[in-house]
Order: sequence, then C-alpha cells, then structure tokens
Amino acid sequence: MNIEKLKGKLAFLREAEKLKDVLRSGHTSSGRAESTAEHSWRLCLMAMAFEEELAGLDLLKVLKLCVVHDLGEAIHGDIPAVSQGAHPDKSERERNDLLTLMAPLGNDGSKLRGDLLSLWEEYEAAASPEAKAVKALDKLETILQHNQGANPEDFDYAFNLGYGRKHTGTTPLFSALRELVDDDTRRRIVPLLIRDERPGDAAAIERVTTAAFANAAHASHTEQFIVNALRRAGQLTVSLVAQAAQTGEDEQEIVGHVAVSPVSISSSGATDWYGLGPISVVPGRQGQGIGAALMASALERLRQAGAAGCVVLGDPAYYGRFGFVAQPGLVLPGVPAEYFQAIRFDGAWPTGDVRYHEAFDATR
Repeated sequence: MNIEKLKGKLAFLREAEKLKDVLRSGHTSSGRAESTAEHSWRLCLMAMAFEEELAGLDLLKVLKLCVVHDLGEAIHGDIPAVSQGAHPDKSERERNDLLTLMAPLGNDGSKLRGDLLSLWEEYEAAASPEAKAVKALDKLETILQHNQGANPEDFDYAFNLGYGRKHTGTTPLFSALRELVDDDTRRRIVPLLIRDERPGDAAAIERVTTAAFANAAHASHTEQFIVNALRRAGQLTVSLVAQAAQTGEDEQEIVGHVAVSPVSISSSGATDWYGLGPISVVPGRQGQGIGAALMASALERLRQAGAAGCVVLGDPAYYGRFGFVAQPGLVLPGVPAEYFQAIRFDGAWPTGDVRYHEAFDATR
C-alpha cells in the first residue's frame, strides 16, 4: 500500500470539498441557494431513478459522469445557465481549474487523474451514449430544481422553456420528461395566455411593437410597419400574442407579440424555412419571461407544422438558449455571422443567402 498515494487522494478530496460552497442561481424548496454539489448528488439519484428506462447504458459510467461533470466549477464557481452565452471560454476555464484541483494526485501517470479528466472531456463533448444521457439529465435536473425552488420574485421561469432543448430531445424518454417539466414551468410563469392573433388585434399589436422597440439601441424603429406589411401580404405564418391573464381592467391587455414569416434561401432550393421576428414585449413587462414564452410557443408551432427550420437575427446569447446556432452556410448579407442564427427541425442544413419577404423593407 502506497501511503503517499493515499495522502494525495485525501488532499484531492479536500480540494473537491470546495464544490459544496459553489452556489447556483436556483434555490431549494426552503429558499436556500442550491450548491453545485447538491445538484450533482440529485443528478446521480436521477440516473438511478431512471435506470430501467436507461437500459442499454453503462450505469456505473453514467454515475461517474454525473459525479465529475461539474468538478471544474470548484475553484471559480458556477456560471448561471442564463449567462453562459457571454462566457465562450467557460469550458476551457473549467478544464484548467479541474487540472489545478487534481494537482495533489501527482503527475500525468496517475490513473485516477487520467480517469477523471477523460470522463470530464467525454461529458463536455457528449462523446458517448452515456455522456449524451447525462447531458440531458443535467438539463432536466436544473429545470426540475428551478420549478421546485422558492426562488426570488423576479426569477425567470420562462428561461426553462428554451434551456437545453438540443440535449433533451434526443430520446423518447428525455422528450417525455421534458414535456412534464415544461408543464411545471408553465405553471410557475406569471399567469399568461399565449394565443393566435384574432381579428381586431392589429391595433394593439402595433402599439406593443412600437413601444417595445422605441428605445432599443439596434432597432430600425420600423418593426410595427413590418408586422402590418406582413399581415397585408398574407405572410404571417405564425402570429401569436401574449395576453395578461389578470382580473380587473387589464384582463384583456396584450403585452407581447411574435411574428414568423417565410424566408427564401438561394442556391440550395430549400423550402419550409421561416424567419422569426419581430418579437415584442411592452417595456413594463420585459424581464418577466414573456418573450421566452412567445419564442417557445412559436417554435413549437413551426415544429408541429412540419417546418424544416427557422432563422433569427439578434443577440446570440439570448437566442442560443432556444437552440439557435450560427450556421456558416447560411448568410444574411450585410450582417455579422454571429448575429444571424438558425435552428433546424428536419432535413439537412441548407446553404446560401437568406432573404426575408419584401415586407421587411416597409417604412410606414
């Protein structure tokens, strides 16, 4: 028995204890901030709970991945999911911190050190069926805790609706679990009715759109004219409003709107692609998850209608939450590539220049 090796492992475990003090953005049901270690524990329990449904996977490997997946947060802490788009170096930083954490294990010849690093890298790359499963369970456990927690009043529950979808839609099990936790999310959101535009809504939609973009730094301030022009041209494939579900004089107030219209893609002959936007929420109701709820509903409508995909122009960090990514083969001329993103529902990725309907040129 190598006493020095035992000492090294104990020293590593003392360092790993720091994960117990790393706090996440969600809270427990008693109102206390959740730690990353607690998240990792329930992720392990979650994997065990669904062992029967995960038949065919190596459960021991799944559990090891659950234990290791967030070890790199022990030194510099957790970056909340809602903020991760602003930290493109997150993975590199956590890998470096994991190496620092494992220093007591000795040189590169340490088996435990090699195993831990290999598991962490496998998880990060979703490089195996087990790693893909843990990626999905990780997102589902996070949403489960968000919905269960006694969180601050301004907690953005609607963030859940777009979070991690590319990982949770990979198997029937994860899709079914996702629908169940999404139902929980919808019950936590400030009461809101998302419905189709009705005759007579046009004036309210114009007011909402005008107000939403009035002080927006990068807006054209023609967004309300674009929506009106799309409606006149019969190009509003999806037009949803968010209606405040309140009692009293504001019972019928429309507080948000999202438009979806067809786009064309040159050179590839792709069909059934759409552009999302404008999406608007009145200033007094922004930051309450209304935009996220509209976004999730619009994308679900497109999926149900058999759309091939959807493009959007806007903040990569925000739209990335819903599965949008910059796709090199899709170009909106004159726009920086990182601000033009797409999500694919079916078929291969198309290539070419994307063109919106001429209604987007409307100025009145």
